[in-house]
Order: sequence, then structure tokens, then C-alpha cells
Amino acid sequence: MADFYVRSARALQDILAHRGSVKAISTYGDGGSARNESAHALSDARRVMALIVNTLAFREALLHIIGAVDLSRREAKWFGRGSPLNKGNTDEPMLCECVLLLLVHDLLFEKRGIQAARAWQPRERVERYKTQLHAALVRLQLQRKCARVEDLRSGEAERAVAERIPRWVRVNTLKISEDEAQAAFSTLGFVLTNEPVLSAQNEYARSTHVPGVYAFHHRASAKLMGSDLYRDGAIVLQDLASCFPAAILGAAETALDATAAPGNKTSHLSALMGGEGTLYAFERAPMRYKTLVRMLGRAGCLAERPHRGNVHPQKQDFLAVDPQEYAGVTHMLLDPSCSGSGIINRLDYLTGSTDDEQDNLEGVVPGEKAEKDRLAALAALQTRMIRRAMEFPGLTRFTYSTCSVHDEENEHVVVAALESDEAVKGGWQLAPREQVLPTWPHRGRGEACTPEMAECMGVQVVHKAKKEGGC
Repeated sequence: MADFYVRSARALQDILAHRGSVKAISTYGDGGSARNESAHALSDARRVMALIVNTLAFREALLHIIGAVDLSRREAKWFGRGSPLNKGNTDEPMLCECVLLLLVHDLLFEKRGIQAARAWQPRERVERYKTQLHAALVRLQLQRKCARVEDLRSGEAERAVAERIPRWVRVNTLKISEDEAQAAFSTLGFVLTNEPVLSAQNEYARSTHVPGVYAFHHRASAKLMGSDLYRDGAIVLQDLASCFPAAILGAAETALDATAAPGNKTSHLSALMGGEGTLYAFERAPMRYKTLVRMLGRAGCLAERPHRGNVHPQKQDFLAVDPQEYAGVTHMLLDPSCSGSGIINRLDYLTGSTDDEQDNLEGVVPGEKAEKDRLAALAALQTRMIRRAMEFPGLTRFTYSTCSVHDEENEHVVVAALESDEAVKGGWQLAPREQVLPTWPHRGRGEACTPEMAECMGVQVVHKAKKEGGC
């Protein structure tokens, strides 16, 4: 169990350093590194996630309590900079600080206490201060007028919003048919409903806009992630908005994903292509490229053996590629870096980072001027990438998508791109509404472009009036 705490601390360290999302890092238990995805490994990953999520929720209170007892200074041998826990790991926050947070969390908030051998020195050192730590907890409750310990949790408002969002699941038809998936869902105890709102935890509903995508109750995540379906890549946990681009683009003989990591949109397009033809997946960042390959491998869509898919990952920058070298590409997914301002996260409100289901996010620097400058820089990059896409000689169709609520990254970018020399020379224009999620009611903002252009754009919104979310 000591090893469990150290591995959980490494994951927590990566999360606090914003090297990935809570879900992505916790699921793989150690900074998102590739590991055995057996049933045991996934069960262990769920334990890691549960500990990390709860520790993050109480983090502000835990830091106050640890500081009140001055535990880091009094036990500097194990929880100071020279701690053997930090050996070979000098990143900030220090690994020993993350271990301390986890241990104090379990000591104060878990009925079973710290689950590690009593002879393990970090446990023994923390438990020396059990009385002082509990006293500091009581004082904090009194100061903040919290009748329950649970009232010390942070992010209650954000969690309430997140709980209104259903858990979207895409059936990976490269590995399983929809009929087979529904039979498996039934075996897991889920019941298909045609109601617009999920009223029970065991209900799920079919999306009326994207084939092969289903809405589950938000509390169904643990059961889904613990299933063979998830372990084997037969289902992909992917938000509905993330499924729009590939669904709109449709199948092709030769396609390209310009900014592919983490790979959900790529694997969706691969499935729509039936694993046939050729799909290039570009990602320039080394760590994100590793994530991409891992995710595509689990989805069974890599062209290399032992897979029988059609995706060829390319570790390179889309903007540095010569379009003439990919003259056969006719369809393209383009999801460039964006602010991520349109995402309502399920877990990452605990850290302020972004959800790994959404590709290519860039944090917007706080402050009005800084945000304005950042949005301008992002919009310039987005426009540049669209113009580069238009230079591919065989390209006939591509999608542009963001996770942003800002006109600067959405309608304004589209207008600028259509006014570019590349668009005029290539005769590019927006596809009509009947080819862009025609049943989806929420369109672009006409005041940010023109009403006619807005009708050609699909926008996802969250209905605050729906307690569980619709589909």
C-alpha cells in the first residue's frame, strides 16, 4: 500500500503541475503513462482517481490544517525538500508534499485511516500528530461554521453544474456493433429510454443527432469504466460536442486529422471509415503524441500490427508539412489550439485545468487585457491553420472546431478564413445546414458574422434548466 500512495502522489503531482487532466492522469495511475489495462489495473486506477479527487476537493482545508500543525517543518526529514520521497523527482510541487496531502486526507477523512504498513515511516510520522491534526480540523470547522466535515469540500457550485451533464459514450464500431453494445449495456444493468431526461442512474438514451452515441447518467461513469467494454476499447467516453466534427465530415478514402491528440475524434473518423482507406493523424508534442498512439491502440484503429485499422500517426507539426506530399487527402479534421472557455468540466474544476476529452486547449491568462491578447493570438493561429488546410490540393471538405464561447475564435475566424486569398483561389465556402447537423437546433451567432453564415455552424449549449441534461 505504500507503493499505492507513492503512485497516487506522482499522479497528483502531474495534475497540480497541469501536465494533464484529472481523469486522464488518474485513469493511468502514474502521469498518464502507458500501463497494463487489465481488469486489476483499471480497478487500481479507479482507486487512485477516487483518492485524488477527494484529496483535491479537500486540498484547501488540508493545506490549512497541515500548516496549522506545521507538520512539514517538524517532519522535514520526510516531508521537506531533502526527503527520500523526492529522490530523482525534483519537480514542483514536491512529491513529498503530495504524499503528505494524501496521507493526511486518509487520516482525517477515511474511516479506515491510512492504508499502508504501520512500519512505513511516512505513515508513522504523520500519525504521531493525529491528535493535533484532528484538533486543527475541528477548529477550522468552527471558524468556517461548517456543521459537517463535508462542508469543507471546495467546488460545490461547479460540481452541481457538472452533475447536470450526462456521461456521453460512443460505441466503437471497429470493435463492436451497436446491437452488441446495447446487449452488453443491458447485461451491466442499464435500460434504454426514449425520454429526453435521464431520471434514474441505470437509464441511458440514444443521441438523436449523432449515430452510435449514447447519454448515460453522470453517476454511471464508474460502472462504465470498470467494464470490459471500456477496457477493450469497445466504447469511448467522449462528449457529444467532441463527436460532432467526425460525424459532420463523414467517411473518406484518404483523410487527415491535423491536431489529433488525444485521439477521440481520430478514432471516431476511423470507425466511420470502417477501418478502411488511410487516415493520417498529426501531433507535434511528444507527450501528447504518446497519448495519441496509446488511445488509438486501445481503440484498435492503428494501421500497424497487431491492429487492423487505418490510422497512421505522424509526430510532426501540421503547419510545417508540405501539402503537396499529401495530395491524396480529400477530408480533414481541424481542431486547433483554443481557449477551452466553452468547457464545463466534470472533475477539473478542482484544479482549473481542462478536460482531456477536448483536444488542443490553451489556458487563457487571467485578466482582461491578457485574455484579449491571448484570444487574438489564438485566433491568428486558428486562421493560419485553416488557410494552410485550404492549400492541400486534393482537399474537398474539412471541419473547423473549437471548445470556445468567444466570437474571436469562432465566427470571426471563419469570416477571416473565407476572406483569405487561399479561400478565394480555391473557391471555398461553408457547407449548407443540411450537411452540418441539420437536426441540431443551436447555430452560430448571426451578429458575429451573418445570419446566413450562422445557419451553417453548429454550437453546443448547456441547458441550465435540465437537471440531468438531455440528448
